[in-house]
Amino acid sequence: MLRGFYTSANGIINENRILNVISNNLANVKTAGYKTDTAIPTTFADSLLLIRGQHSETGTIRYKTLQDTYTTLEQGTMEETNSFLDCAIVGPVYFNIERYTDGEVLLTKDGQFSIADDGDLELGNIGKVLDVNGNTINLGTADFNIGEHGLITTSDGRTFQLGLSYIEDYTDVEKVGDTLFRPYENAPRGDIPDDVEYSLKQGWYERSNVDIADEMTKALDATNIFKANAQALQIMNSINRIACNDLMKRG
Repeated sequence: MLRGFYTSANGIINENRILNVISNNLANVKTAGYKTDTAIPTTFADSLLLIRGQHSETGTIRYKTLQDTYTTLEQGTMEETNSFLDCAIVGPVYFNIERYTDGEVLLTKDGQFSIADDGDLELGNIGKVLDVNGNTINLGTADFNIGEHGLITTSDGRTFQLGLSYIEDYTDVEKVGDTLFRPYENAPRGDIPDDVEYSLKQGWYERSNVDIADEMTKALDATNIFKANAQALQIMNSINRIACNDLMKRG
């Protein structure tokens, strides 16, 4: 009986977490550079076996748990704005951003930039855009041109090379906020290999890669499973109440 309670409650908790991930994806459909998250379910038993270094056994009940999410780095569609401050990258290459809060350098596909009060190129209130040497880019003007491979040329002839980092499309990354990424320690990052094709498009930005139809389908599936587990929990509770009443009458 208790196993039925645990199984149903486990299903409710996990489907609720899946729905939270889906809801966040849908809320960021219009967020520049946003990459879709997918909930990765595993089982509590499998997690314990991995920790203990043991092999799986058959014939046991396994309770699912959501240990992590996976971020899909597929390219989003491009939208033209004709703004000098917008820039999109075609290919598996990312801008380097020095975050205001702690100075950590993170990666992003969000190229909707602005000019800070001190003249530096910045990504909104998130952080400063860095050049190839890890320094901030003091433009002092919004009148500049960005070349195909990230060379910035201002109207008065100054040049800056954007700092760009390469990450393979299927690399596992840690998402920081909605549009920043931190590659895990063993992930390729940094210099762009000679055989990697990429280009920058000024006056454009990369939209999110969220597939609304796919997310709605996932949401429907998760909702149906959530309801099924909730109904099962109610049935278990009713059976338990009947059993308790029967025991009391016998007692």
